[in-house]
Amino acid sequence: MSEPASGMSASAGGRIVELDGLRGCACLLVVIGHYFGEVTHGLRFLALEWIGVDLFFCLSGFLIGGILLDNRSSPSYFGTFYIRRGFRIFPIYYVVITLVLLALPRFAGVTEPAALPGIYYGYVQNFVMSFTGVEAPHWLMPTWTLCVEEQFYLLLPVILFVTPQRWLPRILLLLIASASLFRLGLVLMPANKLALFMLLPSEWDLLFVGVLGAYALRGPALWRRLTDNNRLALRIPIFAGFAAVLLLAIGDALLGVRSFDVVGRLALAIALTGLVLLLVSGSPEGARFRSPVLRFFGQISYGLYLIHQPIAGILHGAILGGRPDIGTSTQVAVTLAAIAVSVGLAYLSWVFFEGPMVRLGHHWRYRETSSARPGA
Repeated sequence: MSEPASGMSASAGGRIVELDGLRGCACLLVVIGHYFGEVTHGLRFLALEWIGVDLFFCLSGFLIGGILLDNRSSPSYFGTFYIRRGFRIFPIYYVVITLVLLALPRFAGVTEPAALPGIYYGYVQNFVMSFTGVEAPHWLMPTWTLCVEEQFYLLLPVILFVTPQRWLPRILLLLIASASLFRLGLVLMPANKLALFMLLPSEWDLLFVGVLGAYALRGPALWRRLTDNNRLALRIPIFAGFAAVLLLAIGDALLGVRSFDVVGRLALAIALTGLVLLLVSGSPEGARFRSPVLRFFGQISYGLYLIHQPIAGILHGAILGGRPDIGTSTQVAVTLAAIAVSVGLAYLSWVFFEGPMVRLGHHWRYRETSSARPGA
């Protein structure tokens, strides 16, 4: 998308700052959930990191899908995409993975060992955890989401390249529906519950709904219908999606069924992608996401996502000789220190490492062609 929609703010690099702020919200939900919600004496109402993860997936589908849709006819479509993704994702990931794997043996008493360290270098830990049911080591648990995204990045460019434009909405809708069917099959088997969250087909409705949102934005007639009447066609799915998530969770608790496991993620995908589109449309609500604080966290979100669990584990292990928790004032103080250290390191990583890598990757540009690809 070359120009922001009316009413939106864009940085000098063309980034939509409202989406940077939304990404910052997702990152904060994850960090707060892991530090203050999921620990032994945590506050359960703060354990909302799963919403942050799902928001990351919707944003990835929307942004990456948009880039690929805009460049489908480029002769360098595959090469430029994968080179840029490689420079953005791999350097900091492999540095963090290597350092954490080297640190784990020194903290054997306060965290689990990595039984198969090699899996983290191949982005297949989500498969291993899904089939074994083992979530160790805790410090590297968040990386399963990166596996899902990397596997999606391998698949999506091929799907968009080979699918004729006129068939694309139907193909995307079929893929979105297939995720709920896949989860239903896992529930009926029954399969290891981790597979419901860690396998690509279990999560790809979130990603493909984001891609569908990017497609809708690029259809002038469809986009006009979505944004007419004070964007009512965008507001209704947001409300309906979040209401469905709440009703499914309550129904499961009362009836002892697993409807949320099957279709809850689809309802959340609709709500979150509706929110993305509402912000992209230039709605007044976007002002809330232009906050410099949220945009700062959005900018450093990838590095912070990778390091926040290892930093908490190392500080609690080195200072208190235990796992992260907030049951005592001392534990709370160490957790707050872990936040400061994690944010500081993530910022330095962005300024001196990730940012330069991103700029280096952008030396590869999508080449233009004078004619559209046959069959598009």
